[in-house]
Amino acid sequence: MTAVETRSTTGLLALTALRGVGPVTAERIAHRFRWFDELSNAAPSHLSEVTSQSVAASILQHGALTDAIDKALRILDTAARSNVQIVSIFDREYPEALLQLADRPPVLFIKGRLDAIGRNVACIGTREPSEFGVQVTQRIVEQLVSASWTIVSGLAIGVDSLAHATTLAKKGRTVAVLAGGLDSIYPKENRQLAEDILANDGALVSEQPFGTPAIPRNLIQRDRLQSGLSVATFVMQTDLKGGSMHTVRYTLQQERLLFAPLPQGRHADEPKSRGILALTQLTGSRLSALLEAEGDYKRLLDSKFRDQPVACPLASREQYVSMLEMLERQIGRGIAPRGTSSTVEQQGLF
Repeated sequence: MTAVETRSTTGLLALTALRGVGPVTAERIAHRFRWFDELSNAAPSHLSEVTSQSVAASILQHGALTDAIDKALRILDTAARSNVQIVSIFDREYPEALLQLADRPPVLFIKGRLDAIGRNVACIGTREPSEFGVQVTQRIVEQLVSASWTIVSGLAIGVDSLAHATTLAKKGRTVAVLAGGLDSIYPKENRQLAEDILANDGALVSEQPFGTPAIPRNLIQRDRLQSGLSVATFVMQTDLKGGSMHTVRYTLQQERLLFAPLPQGRHADEPKSRGILALTQLTGSRLSALLEAEGDYKRLLDSKFRDQPVACPLASREQYVSMLEMLERQIGRGIAPRGTSSTVEQQGLF
């Protein structure tokens, strides 16, 4: 077997190509076994120290490691021909914000400027925004771009597309996190938007290798990277259920700031405002019960947010100054201080 270091980009691509090996297991193997030769000669008992017995047996099957390395080399060749850079957790170009995540992807596929990933805020929301959702997305994104923040979103139809497009219109920088491989833009109707992002010093990012479709599971996984890359998440408009709520959950679990524009008057009666009202007005305990949260998320809502809302409400344009100040304090920390939601008075946006 050709000498391949497990902590190299090739090695991590190969490890994640093995059946049953996810991001956490790949890192464990890379820290335990420095070379693939060492891994191939490992005793099953030693390999079982970093993974399950069934996965260990799969890894040690004849030809499994060789096939994984061959696949990794093909991925690297495709990346080179596609002008896509692959960075691993052991590379200095790997986004520092993602290193804080327990489930960070071992490798990232990036097309565009790597330095586009820096002062980031995620802007997300429903695929079918109302007048309120459109207006607050445009206004908030304009404020963020004017303060030199990079806008991160998921290239989806609706609020995501509007956030990217507004950023470009204001000559800002934006990053799109994709749920599938970078060889295929999803949704197809946003191909031109993706090209415009690249043409304006932005970037397309994915943890998925080429040929991977944007299936529901990958869309949810993508959501954790939007918030993970960012100092804060702005959820512009959402109902109680939907993809935006996955990003909300990840934002809180990753200890990032969460902002939400507060709908007033007739806008508060819209179904797509129910999620925003819950995030900004209900205590974590009540939100936990409403969402029927489970596991670690339930424990987080019932403890750290027990007596306060989880999101900082943006209820007037005057509060944008305080919002920007809060963001500036998070640079270099990427962690939301507890109890900040009460610092923003709830005044009407419209």
